[in-house]
Amino acid sequence: MKKHDESLFKIGEITKILGITRKTILVYEEMGLLTPAVKDESSGYRYYSADNMTQIRSIRSLQSLGLSLSEIQEYYYDATNLDQHLERLMDLRAALDRNIHLLQVRSAKPGDYSIHPVRLPHQVCFCRRYLCNDTGEAAEKLRNTYIAAARTGKMSMVARMFTMRIGQSALDLDLLCCIPVEDDFAGEERMEFAETPALCIYYRGAYDGICNAIGALNAHIASNHIKTTGAFRSIYLEGPPNRGADSNSYITQVAVPVAGLP
Repeated sequence: MKKHDESLFKIGEITKILGITRKTILVYEEMGLLTPAVKDESSGYRYYSADNMTQIRSIRSLQSLGLSLSEIQEYYYDATNLDQHLERLMDLRAALDRNIHLLQVRSAKPGDYSIHPVRLPHQVCFCRRYLCNDTGEAAEKLRNTYIAAARTGKMSMVARMFTMRIGQSALDLDLLCCIPVEDDFAGEERMEFAETPALCIYYRGAYDGICNAIGALNAHIASNHIKTTGAFRSIYLEGPPNRGADSNSYITQVAVPVAGLP
C-alpha cells in the first residue's frame, strides 16, 4: 500500500518528529493505548494521523511524570476509581497540576462553570488564522495547522495547542490556531505570547458548547468589573485522540487574560 494521504505519517516519520523509537510506538499499540489511523493488514504498514501524534505526546508526558503504562491505561479508561487516580497524582503535585485539574473536571457534572484564576505561560507558537463556519471546520483547520507545525521539526512536546477567538465577537469562529513550538522557531507563522494572569473555566463537553463557557466568563467579568487584556482562548486538554466520539468527556480550558490578578 502506498501512502496517498498527505495528512498521514509513516512510522519512520513519527519517530523522527516525536523523537521516540519504533519499538515504543508498537508497545503503545500492544497496550491498547494507540491505534494507527490506517493499517494495511497484508503488508503490515502503518500510517498515523495528527490525532495519533497528539495521543503519543500525551502518553509520553504522563510517562515523564512517573506514571507507568498500566497506570496511564487506567487513567484514560477506568471511570470507576477516579479518587484512587487523583490520590496518585496528588503525590506528584508540583509536576501534575494539569492532570489533577483534568481528574477534578471529570468527576464534576457537565455544566459546572466554576471560575478559576490561573497564569497562562509564555509561549512561542506556530499560528494560522481562519474564519470558520462551524466547529467541525474549526477542528479540521486546527488539525491542518498541527500537521504543518509538526513538519517544522520544532513542535513543543509539552505545551498544549489552543485557538484564540480574535474577531469582534468572542462567539464568532474567527480563529487563530496556535501550536506551541520551541522558542528558536523562526518561520513566518511565529507568534510569541507573554505570560499573563487569566480567568478560566475547565469546560467538559462537546466543542459546540464552548460558547456557553465563554458566556459564563463574560458574565463574571461584567458583574465584577474586570478588565480583559486579550482574546478568549480554548486550550485543548483532552479531546478526540483520547476520548474518541465521547464528546461529553472532552476537556477544554476556556481562558481569558485579565488585569488586576496577582
